[in-house]
Amino acid sequence: MSSEVDGRIARRWSAALGSLRRRFGGTEQARAAEAGPEPAMWTTVVATSAKRSLGLVDRLIHRIDKLEFGEADPARLAELFELDHLITQIRHHERSLLVLADADAAAVRRSAESLTDVLRAAQSEIEQYTRVDVVVTDLELSVAAAAANDLVHLIAELLDNATKHSTPDTTVMIEAHRAEAGVVIGITDRGPGIPVAELGRLNDRLGREEGDVGGMLGMAVVARLAARHGVTVQLRRTEDGTDAQVTLPAALIVTAEDAPEPIPATLPHRPVREPGAPLADRVRSAVGPRAEESGGDFRLREGAAEIVVRVKDNPPMVDVLSPIRTEVDASERLYAQLSELTAGMPIGRLYWADNTVWCSVPVFGHDFQPSHVKLAVQVMTGLAKELGEKNAWPV
Repeated sequence: MSSEVDGRIARRWSAALGSLRRRFGGTEQARAAEAGPEPAMWTTVVATSAKRSLGLVDRLIHRIDKLEFGEADPARLAELFELDHLITQIRHHERSLLVLADADAAAVRRSAESLTDVLRAAQSEIEQYTRVDVVVTDLELSVAAAAANDLVHLIAELLDNATKHSTPDTTVMIEAHRAEAGVVIGITDRGPGIPVAELGRLNDRLGREEGDVGGMLGMAVVARLAARHGVTVQLRRTEDGTDAQVTLPAALIVTAEDAPEPIPATLPHRPVREPGAPLADRVRSAVGPRAEESGGDFRLREGAAEIVVRVKDNPPMVDVLSPIRTEVDASERLYAQLSELTAGMPIGRLYWADNTVWCSVPVFGHDFQPSHVKLAVQVMTGLAKELGEKNAWPV
């Protein structure tokens, strides 16, 4: 189903962008044509169509969420998770069309958004989201409401490129820290890297809001979003891959001391929601007394499967793990096999660490609910049983 959806999106993009190239093309004829009515008409058509599709997608996501919370069968739940993630990617693609059509992709948020939540939201929009590790050194940083949605989209485009053009068995690291200019977000991957000539061409495209779209759709979207908010994006070669550096100006960053004063009590306002219990306490309540706690991990057994629920605080995240094979030596054959098996899984990923092959299903800490862990444990139980019975493992 994934390839069928991707094919439909590609055909739609080709048709729509063929009409938009005259506007975004770099030739004098294209710029002259921009003054005429036809490019403006096509821009309106594409924006209107994408907005209608987004409305349908949002309704479908809401419906799938209801089905997920009512489903107890691990196999069906895994299929629903896969559908949910596919629909999320379609929503991202539709918003890219709106960006290229100079239309707002989403309503502006009502308040500043935590930088951690912005990066997590970007991670959730890409296909290979389980290969991304997020590190934020200052959890008090937030992104201005007017830029939060666009930054999610921009980072998602860069993460998608990083995962698709790096070695499948590696992890893409995204780190954010304060800098004199504002905040710097680094996205680092490990792989063959980008040739010097191609790197120059990509950086040139990232520095121009207008230009040819063909063949560089993601870069065109990133360039347009970056120009909209005064963000700079630069690609660099590293010893074992590529690094994308995103610099956010200080004007987009909100810190705790910059937060607005509380609303006076004399004015009507919504009740302030009390802060929730620590994430570890909520996970402890979700897994129940049958789980053994050791070193911050919660261990339990579901049938023959050993399940480990690990809580991460920076940024908040829960990882549901299971050891699939122990006493396994690392090898190129093993890495290739883990990549192949991961590609065929509806959710989660396989990786090697400490002479053990692990299966991982992450649960985001943002808006965490106890049912999230219960669902992830159910899915992991089915995956562990299926993977444990496979015979085609390296000796």
